[in-house]
Amino acid sequence: MVVPTALTALAAAAVVYLAMARMAAEVNDIDRRGIARVVDVLKDDALTRMGLAATEFAVWNAANLDGENPGLLDGEVVRPDRDERVFDTLSIVGADGVPIRTYHAGRLVGPDGIGISRADVAAIIAAAGQTARQPTSGFVQSRLGPLVVGLHEIKRRTGAPSAPGSPRYLLVGRSMTGAQFMAMADALGVRHLTFGPALLGEDAVPLVSASGVVLGSIGWEPRVSGTEAMERARLPVLAVLFLLFVVMGVLVVTIWKMMSGLRHDETTARHAASHDPLSGLPNRASFNQRLAEAYADPSHAIAVLFADLDGFKEVNDTYGHDVGDRLIRATAAGFRTLVGDSGVLARLGGDEFAVVVEGAQAVERARALGDSFVDFLDEAFDFEGRMVKVGCSVGVAADVDGELTPGELVRRADVAMYVAKAGGKNRVDLYDAGMDADRQARATLAAELREAVASDGLQVHYQPVVSAKTGSISAVEALVRWIRPAGPVSPAVFLAIAEEAGMSDLIGTYVLRRVARDARAFGDLKMVVNVFAAQFHDPGFPDALEAILKTAGMPPDRLELDITESFLVSEPERARRSVEALHALGVSVALDDFGTGFSSVAYLRRFAFDKVKIDRSVVIDVIRDPASQSLVQAAVALAETLGAEVTAEGIEMAEEAEALKQAGCHELQGYYFGAPTVRSEILRRVVREQQAAGQLRA
Repeated sequence: MVVPTALTALAAAAVVYLAMARMAAEVNDIDRRGIARVVDVLKDDALTRMGLAATEFAVWNAANLDGENPGLLDGEVVRPDRDERVFDTLSIVGADGVPIRTYHAGRLVGPDGIGISRADVAAIIAAAGQTARQPTSGFVQSRLGPLVVGLHEIKRRTGAPSAPGSPRYLLVGRSMTGAQFMAMADALGVRHLTFGPALLGEDAVPLVSASGVVLGSIGWEPRVSGTEAMERARLPVLAVLFLLFVVMGVLVVTIWKMMSGLRHDETTARHAASHDPLSGLPNRASFNQRLAEAYADPSHAIAVLFADLDGFKEVNDTYGHDVGDRLIRATAAGFRTLVGDSGVLARLGGDEFAVVVEGAQAVERARALGDSFVDFLDEAFDFEGRMVKVGCSVGVAADVDGELTPGELVRRADVAMYVAKAGGKNRVDLYDAGMDADRQARATLAAELREAVASDGLQVHYQPVVSAKTGSISAVEALVRWIRPAGPVSPAVFLAIAEEAGMSDLIGTYVLRRVARDARAFGDLKMVVNVFAAQFHDPGFPDALEAILKTAGMPPDRLELDITESFLVSEPERARRSVEALHALGVSVALDDFGTGFSSVAYLRRFAFDKVKIDRSVVIDVIRDPASQSLVQAAVALAETLGAEVTAEGIEMAEEAEALKQAGCHELQGYYFGAPTVRSEILRRVVREQQAAGQLRA
């Protein structure tokens, strides 16, 4: 991190320095162009003055400059003297530019005494012919150097123009190196004006004669105000940059420490979220993750072992949960030793354990592990004189050819485990096709379920969610139920069938329409709905939801959608866009089953959830396990840091409710507060609470 910071600092300094240098160059260039314009103005002013001087002189001396009486010029003309400020040279020239008589510095010097360029004079005469009423001037070459001259045609005494072909002109001029020109330059702020025979570089402008010949250039001492300003600002800027780099360094170090702390906290939280706090084994989410990784390489056999403790409930009822927890920890330690490196052991919850076995002879090795589990539990545990005896029923299923899905392999192992339990317990059973006799029954259920969805045969029950602060109902969660004439079907069964048959979206839409229709009866209570993966992954789901809410007239801010982490894993970018679209609609989004996911903390930070719902698997041990209590407190603190509320689910005892309330949970839910029931029943309870609250206020 030090090297990137240093490189960033050097890059910033270079950028600032280059910017200052560029700015100084731009300012210098602006000054250069400004002075050039000033010099051009001086040239134009000199030309204008000399043209006016020629005209005025010709008018005042019209009588003595009669072109028909040139003999009078020698004695009667008002000639320029040595103190003349406007011009010091006067010449009478013919129409072809040839001098007839020339005066310089108050004395006659002969027609061509100072060598005025005839080509330049002829060019000025030609220009005068085109602008008869305007003073005419220009630059000419001479032995004295460049002259600025003015020209005016000499009129007859009567005022008539000269005869065609024989006009004469008055030419007056002054050298360009005169003191007057220099004084004007100094007054305009141009320092050290000089004249040279050739171009002097960028800080000069050319002086061109009337005939187009470059006579030289007028140069000046350049003003480098930009460079001077840069030199004056260099030290303050360097000081500011130094302070900026110091601040940047402090920020980098601070951020690095914060990120290190966050990484450590996240690592700890991720481990807590992916491991069972009681046994220290990987939890169900970790087991599913490991199984999915095993399926990433379909070239080898995969076997899954499910083990369920026989008699564990009786141990809890007889000796209490403390002994039950010690039994789980002891069993987990023994199983871990037996599995070793031959597989991945996990605690799925309660008294259920599972193992993933891969590679050659996976079925035989899994079967041998099952037998070792049964043998290990054949002896009783001695807990401070209390002899505790449990058994173990084990089911094994294998996928040798890679034809099954992870879910199907787990289901088969679970079926085999229940067969072992039903067959007398303390045994190991290997799945076979005969155990799958319910397949046809599931197909029949799928057909009946599709008919029930089409004919409005499903029901929506509501379970109360209470405020931890007031104990009153703050929301109701909608749960779909299917009650056939032959009896109710477990949601775990028919929802799994719906997912297999591709009906999840149909059922999810059905539930949303019912909830939106029922929402008006519940007043201002929040309506909570679980979202199926098929719905959440559908890009058109936000638009469809908006249409449902508008049709029913339900405000979007009264709806909360619960999603589980599994919805986010496969396509996280699409899931992020869906969450943003739902938030834009005004709907709240909650992360369900927090504490069971493999990386729930990472997803909680990545997605802007409004609420976090702690799973029953964490709640179940909160009143007796410090690790579970710490996990709940950490989850509450993390959620509050990210601006989310926390709901604890699966509460079945008053002690659990109180512990979770003390841990900082905002809402509580579970059978302790009420089982899911029909709308009319939950509405009666809401009305009773409102009446009781009204009586208290009265």
